[in-house]
Amino acid sequence: MPLWLLPALMGALAVISLIAGIWLLLHLPDVARIFSSKGPGGIVRSSARKSASRGAVWLALILFNGGWIACVLLWIFVMSGDANAAVDAAA
Repeated sequence: MPLWLLPALMGALAVISLIAGIWLLLHLPDVARIFSSKGPGGIVRSSARKSASRGAVWLALILFNGGWIACVLLWIFVMSGDANAAVDAAA
């Protein structure tokens, strides 16, 4: 495995998570619509018109959480020293 692969993978995962997080922030009423409840103390959605589908919101949530979790796992892999054997520094 080339030396540049792990930092490039972590950078790509971070960018994916960042883009998904920004999209989720821009579509907060749609996120609230997914998690709204009828009972007291629940999240209340705004009266704004619906702009994103439920599938798009779930995809953005999966990409956001998957991106940062994968970054943490990759960081643990690198810090544990197991990546030293997998990386060919001479290449």
